[in-house]
Amino acid sequence: MNQNKICPNCEVEYLPHIEKCADCCAVLLLPEEHRQAQEEKKRLMAKAIENAAVVREGDLKWLGELYKVLINSGIPCTVTSDASCNKGCRPKCLLIVSSENFERAQERIAEYFMEIHPELRASNELISQGKCPACGSPVGTGDKECSDCGLTLVIIEEEIQKEEGGG
Repeated sequence: MNQNKICPNCEVEYLPHIEKCADCCAVLLLPEEHRQAQEEKKRLMAKAIENAAVVREGDLKWLGELYKVLINSGIPCTVTSDASCNKGCRPKCLLIVSSENFERAQERIAEYFMEIHPELRASNELISQGKCPACGSPVGTGDKECSDCGLTLVIIEEEIQKEEGGG
């Protein structure tokens, strides 16, 4: 019996001979495998709520992306939001993990951030060597900007999220 396959991320159904999702490149699952994967995700979400710790706060789209990264890395988590005031206010969204997974989640999010912004890794390496990534002038470990060219040396993740439209 030929069963269609399902993307574990997008929930899109594909013909049996297709191996990967066209949208997210995830390996497709048979219906029974998909059901089991969904149950495992629910179990991980429930576990995340025990001894909860907020690992990130922000826009639902960005936190949804980070949620997938953590779940796919086997780190239990969930996203919650408070009730908004119904006057155009955005609800406050939180990415929650158990306190025992907090450090691991922070590390995985930092890794993911470097994956989607590879230029930061090279810049951080130059800064750690005491060099400005733009002009090569010497910079100190506590410097927030290069005294020679004025480049901002401290990049805050939330600022990049705003530039990407994530908050």
